[in-house]
Amino acid sequence: MHFDDIFPSETLVNLSTGDWRRWMFCENVKAEDNRNCVNRLLEFAKNQGILDTEMLARLRNEDNDQFRSAIHELAICEFLSNLGDIDWHPLGRDSHIGEFRIVLKEYEPIFVEVKTIFTSLEERKRDNNWDILREISHGINSPFIICVEFIKLECDIVPRHFRPWLERKISYLKKELKKEGEQKELIFEDNTEDGSNVKVLVGFTRLSENDIPTGCDHISGGFSNLHERVIEVIDGALSQLPDNQPTLVVVASTEWVGLDESSMMAAMFSLPKVTYRLYTEPNTIKQQIDTDSSIHYDLQGVVQKTIRKRLSTVGVWHHKWTKEPAGSLDIYHNPLAKKQIPYTVLEAPNIYQLIPKGKGTMEWVPNHPPK
Repeated sequence: MHFDDIFPSETLVNLSTGDWRRWMFCENVKAEDNRNCVNRLLEFAKNQGILDTEMLARLRNEDNDQFRSAIHELAICEFLSNLGDIDWHPLGRDSHIGEFRIVLKEYEPIFVEVKTIFTSLEERKRDNNWDILREISHGINSPFIICVEFIKLECDIVPRHFRPWLERKISYLKKELKKEGEQKELIFEDNTEDGSNVKVLVGFTRLSENDIPTGCDHISGGFSNLHERVIEVIDGALSQLPDNQPTLVVVASTEWVGLDESSMMAAMFSLPKVTYRLYTEPNTIKQQIDTDSSIHYDLQGVVQKTIRKRLSTVGVWHHKWTKEPAGSLDIYHNPLAKKQIPYTVLEAPNIYQLIPKGKGTMEWVPNHPPK
């Protein structure tokens, strides 16, 4: 079984333009690496005895999120198989518990559940409309580059409404903004028959003296609630894990979600708190804020919730699309867990662990490299 058996070229080409797999495997310059990665994981799944109808259905699913989540599960399992034997879909109570468990020689089995965070429906709507605006702007010649920011997006932007608006504004601003670097912000607003409203802030910057294809950039809404989404998927994973056994919830994400250490610290412990040092000027009683400050987290924060006491560790998977096994795992230990896993049990190349050190402090073992 190879990638081409699941997605022959004609199938990839016929996928929608918004499907992640179309450009990742058909148009991207690293397509060969991507395909080789999938082929390796298919072989791993076959050797594990799980390349069954269900797994193939997920890989072939029209929803590319199903494909990505299945790839993450296989890659993470392959990575963790270096620690011990893998027992897929272990039985427990009246249903399966976890994705798999790692059976270790010198420690009890660790139950693992894998969750992938994808872009939300709102974020996808913004991405789709960004594609609409970019295509329109690139089809119009002007001396400007524009930057768009979505203020309200209750429905999709109608191209036949935005294009004439943009052409009128470009014609007008050619007379007003005559020097290179001059800028102007305008609002595009549109209402549909059902009362839905679109409002976009469009910033124009004079780029040249002559008309060239209009460049387009956009200000992303970001992922300000990412730590809340991490908490949500962790809590969902715990419902699939046993109560009194060592547990590891591994969270993966698409590259554009950008799950980083600050989001994980906020999810596991608390939102960051900033402490400023105060000092007194010589011969005065006036206090000033020093430019030196520090960021810390309350270790008695989120993990105090009763349900979270069942959580031993959370891992963040950093996927690599390579022919040979790759990737790395950051593991955040829960200092208040009833069943804590000694960090020595999980020691392995490319595994970095944030462990309790004394009261109220944590440290990376080994030292965590910058991502």
